[in-house]
Amino acid sequence: MSQLLSHSLTNTRSPVRVAVIGCGGYAFQLMLRMWTLPRYIEIAAVTSRNPNSENALICGARGIRVYPHINDLLADPPEGLQAILNPTPIEVHTETTVPCLEAGYPVWLEKPPVPTLAEYDILLPAIERTGMQVEVCFNSLYGFNLRRLKADLVAGVFGKVERVSGIGGWIRNKTYFSRNDWAGALKMNGHWIYDGTINNPFAHVVCNNLYLAAKEELALAEAESVEARLCHANAIESEDTSSLHIRTRDGIDVYSHLTLAPESTIVPQTEVRTELATITLTNFEVVDVRWHDGRAEHYRSFKENRIEMLEELAHRVDTDAPSLCPLAMCRPFTQVVEQAFQQVLQKNNGGIPTVLPSQLTEKTDPNGISSVAIKGINNALAEAHRCGRLLEF
Repeated sequence: MSQLLSHSLTNTRSPVRVAVIGCGGYAFQLMLRMWTLPRYIEIAAVTSRNPNSENALICGARGIRVYPHINDLLADPPEGLQAILNPTPIEVHTETTVPCLEAGYPVWLEKPPVPTLAEYDILLPAIERTGMQVEVCFNSLYGFNLRRLKADLVAGVFGKVERVSGIGGWIRNKTYFSRNDWAGALKMNGHWIYDGTINNPFAHVVCNNLYLAAKEELALAEAESVEARLCHANAIESEDTSSLHIRTRDGIDVYSHLTLAPESTIVPQTEVRTELATITLTNFEVVDVRWHDGRAEHYRSFKENRIEMLEELAHRVDTDAPSLCPLAMCRPFTQVVEQAFQQVLQKNNGGIPTVLPSQLTEKTDPNGISSVAIKGINNALAEAHRCGRLLEF
C-alpha cells in the first residue's frame, strides 16, 4: 500500500501539546477545530499582543497560557510542549518559524510557506541545521481522497497525465481587503507578500495542480516555464484575478484560472485529464472519475479537510510516518508564485494591471457591504478552463 495511505489514525497516545502563534482571525478558526479533536491535540499556549482581547480571554478561561510574544513563549514554554502552529501573516513566516526550530520545536506553518525563494533558502537550512520539521498547511494535501487519487495517478491506474487545470471564484467584499494591513499587498516593510489569488485563498488550487501533475508521491511538479496574467478589480496593489499556464519539466500543461471578483461563486475545482479518464477534485475534497469507457466513480469526503490536516499533523509528531507536505516539497510552488508576479510586474512598470471601471459592476450584500465583479469573468474563466488556455485580460 502507498506510504501516503498506509497508517491508521487510531490514536492510543496522549494528545499532542501545541502552542499557537496568535489567537485572532484564522488562528482562532484553527483553534476552534482543534478543540473538536481532544484525543489528538491539546492547545497548551497561545500568543496575543493584546492579552485582553476576546479570544485571549477565551483561551485564558480554558486554562491555556497566554503569552504576549513568541519570544516569551520560547523562553518559558509550557510543560510538555511538542509542536508550534504558525498561522502568522505571510511576510513574517520565516522570522517567526526559525526561532521555533532553534528552540527544538517542529512547526506547522500556514500556507503559503514563504513568499520568495530567497526566504525559502533561509528557512530550509534552518530545518536541516536543527533537525526539526516544518509541515506546510496546504489543507487538502492531507485529505484522504486527494492522497488516494495521487497514489492512483502515480501507480498509473489512469494512464499518463495529459493536462491539469484548476478554476475557482470567491466573492470577497471590501471588508475582506481592509481586514488587516497586508491584505491585497505586494510588499510590506521591505518584505514581499504577493497576497492574491495564487498566493493566498486559492494557493490551494495552484498547489493541488502541481501535486497532481507530479510523477512522484510526495512531490509537486517543477515548472519548466510559467506564463502569467494577473490583474485587480478591487482597490488593491496586488492581484485578485489570475490566469496561469505552467509547463512542467515532464511536459504537462498545468493551468489555473482564479478570481476574487466573480459575478457569482465558482466552486474550486481541479480537473486532471489522463489517457483513460477525466478526474475532478471539487471543493478540495470530493473526487469524481469519468472513465473514457463510460464508467463513473464518486468519492465523498466525510470530514472537512482542515480537520483531516490537523489529525494527520498530530499523528506525525514523534512517529515515523512520512510528512505529507514538508517545506522541502514546496519549492516548486514558491517558484511559480514568485516567477508569475515578477513576470507581470516587469511587464507593467512594477505594478499589477487594473481592470477598467467600465468592465466592473458593484453589488451590495444584505449587510450593506459592497463588492465588485468583473463583467463576463465567470464565462471567460470557464471557457479558458475547458479549452486549456490562458485568459487574456
